[in-house]
Amino acid sequence: MAVDACVQLHSNVQLAVIGDIHARMSVLARVLQWIDVRRPDGILLVGDLGRGLGRGEPTDKRRERYRKTVAKVLDAVRALGLPVAWVPGNHDLPDWDPEVWPGNLDYRTTTIAGLRVAGIGGAGPHRFGFAYEWDEDDIRARTVPPCDVLLSHCPPARTALDFVPNHKVHAGSEAVRELALRHQGFLVCGHIHESPAVEILGNCLCMNVGGLGYPYGRAQVGLITREPGCDRALHYDFEDNRERHWERRYSSEIAGS
Repeated sequence: MAVDACVQLHSNVQLAVIGDIHARMSVLARVLQWIDVRRPDGILLVGDLGRGLGRGEPTDKRRERYRKTVAKVLDAVRALGLPVAWVPGNHDLPDWDPEVWPGNLDYRTTTIAGLRVAGIGGAGPHRFGFAYEWDEDDIRARTVPPCDVLLSHCPPARTALDFVPNHKVHAGSEAVRELALRHQGFLVCGHIHESPAVEILGNCLCMNVGGLGYPYGRAQVGLITREPGCDRALHYDFEDNRERHWERRYSSEIAGS
C-alpha cells in the first residue's frame, strides 16, 4: 500500500487547512476571513464538522439536527468560491452520499490545483462510543492510492501531533503513522484539539492544525504550500497572533516520482 508523491509542480500551490470545527460558526467566520484574504487554491477540512450526535446510536431526530449543522459549516466554507475537500471525524457520521454531500474524501481522492488528495476519516484505535471509530487493522486494510496530501482526521501515533497534555499520553494511530512513513508529501490532521504542531516523518511533513471547537478550541488555521523543491507548512493562531513556519526540502527527482 505505497503512498507516494505524485506531481512535480512549476509554481506554488497552497491549500488552507481547517481543524475540528464542531459547528462553532463564530470562530469559523474569523478563519474564513483570513483564508479569503490569502486566496489559496483550495480548502481542506480535517473532520468533526458538526455537533449534536453525542455517544452511542443517535436517534433520527439527533441525526437530522446534526446534519443541519454540517450543511451550515459546508455552506459557509464553500461561500468563498474555492474547491473544498473534507473527511468526517470521529464525532461525525461515517455514511455520506457523495451525490448529496460532495467533497467527502473518506475512501476517495480528488485533485486540487494539481495536488492529489486522499482521505482517511474517523479515528482510532481508542473507542469512546462516538459515531465513527475504527481499529488499526481497518486502516491497514485500506487501499490508499498515490497522492500528494493525506487528509486524515486522526494524527500519527507517538508524535507532537497526538500528544494529550492533560493526560500525558499519545492518542494517535500507529496505522496512520505507518502510512505517513511510506508517504512523500503532506499529511494534515486534527482530532487532538490542543496539539497543533508539525513533525516530519521520513519524507512526509505532518501537521495537526488544532481544533476550533470545544474542548480547547481556538481560532487557528493551517496553510500548506508545495513549490518546486520544497513543502512548507504554516500555522496561525489568531488569539496569540502567532505564526509558525516549517519546511521540508527535496530533490526534483523525488517530487516527480
